[in-house]
Amino acid sequence: MKVSQVSPDESGIVSWPGTLGARSSVVTIGVFDGMHQGHQALLRRVVELAAKGQDRPMALVFDPSPKLVHSYADSHDMVEPPSDLIRHDSDQIMPMEERLRLMAQLGLEQVVVVRYTLAFAAKSYRFFLKQLTERLAMRTLVLGRDARMGAGRSGDIGAIGALADTGLFNLEVVDDQGPGDCTLPDADGLERHQVRAWSSTHLRQLIQDGDVDTALDILGRPHMVQGTVVHGEQRGRRLGFPTANLASDSQGMMPADGVYAGWLVDLGLPMDPMATPEGREGRLAQGSPWRMPAAISIGTKETFLAPGEHMPQVLEANAVRPDWVDLYGHRVRVEFLSRLRGQHRYAGEEPLKRQLALDADRTLELTKAAERAFTAN
Repeated sequence: MKVSQVSPDESGIVSWPGTLGARSSVVTIGVFDGMHQGHQALLRRVVELAAKGQDRPMALVFDPSPKLVHSYADSHDMVEPPSDLIRHDSDQIMPMEERLRLMAQLGLEQVVVVRYTLAFAAKSYRFFLKQLTERLAMRTLVLGRDARMGAGRSGDIGAIGALADTGLFNLEVVDDQGPGDCTLPDADGLERHQVRAWSSTHLRQLIQDGDVDTALDILGRPHMVQGTVVHGEQRGRRLGFPTANLASDSQGMMPADGVYAGWLVDLGLPMDPMATPEGREGRLAQGSPWRMPAAISIGTKETFLAPGEHMPQVLEANAVRPDWVDLYGHRVRVEFLSRLRGQHRYAGEEPLKRQLALDADRTLELTKAAERAFTAN
């Protein structure tokens, strides 16, 4: 899969790579954060339609997310968000690297990552779609029913459909996927609103609540966080449960404090040839020796805090295996299968050790059952 990155100029005009229009294309557009099963259905339809017409299956992915850009601008006198806020977007479910990996698996041939700016957002949906037909040779546009685009988000499915009816392109609308709507509380918790069950909005809420079990159903795979292993206080090793501690700049939305069953995947040192995207696929595969069942703790190590003491949130993954593997400096991926329990303050090391042993046993039980299920499917 070929990946291109484009940035609009100050007036919001994109200079599309000249080779993209060499063959007619089937295109979809979005952020695709989370790459949940609704996203996957949309992208599979793109690949299917492209195969029928011998077109190029293509996705345009906005980065940063429109929500981040507009939310920041609305509260900062219509200024673009700074680069450090974009890099550490706390609302982002998964890093772009992982979205692209999954898109390649689904069979897309081309992804164009478009830097989303206020000037770009100010262009009309008519102008934008005309650009796609002229520069990307877009024959068919594939969207979900709730898609909106262009200045003021005025380009809804009805408006886009009317434009398609002029013969400029074909429009394929993918019906809502999943079990329907669900109800979520607003940010203040006082009101509730309806969202699609298979949506990034619902997925974010589930992860923030620690409900990785339901998130797995929506994703079709475990939620993941990845980062670099750094030195911790080595308390886990002294207790007999050594952990890999992730650096604070890890990528992927962190679930709520608690203890989870899942997997720790060693992606290797940054300069390791096996750490390239091609080599990483083998490490992620079921049965890979680099893929280890893990009891994952997220929290502030309450048992060891003195009264009034505070500590930042830490992710620690205990690989449940007979020997300890040195992962310092390695990139790792942590996958969340199921929530085991909340965080508690224990009356000393011995009660904590007993609980850690129970967590390890339960982790092995759940991961073995999940691996059997994955193999059967």
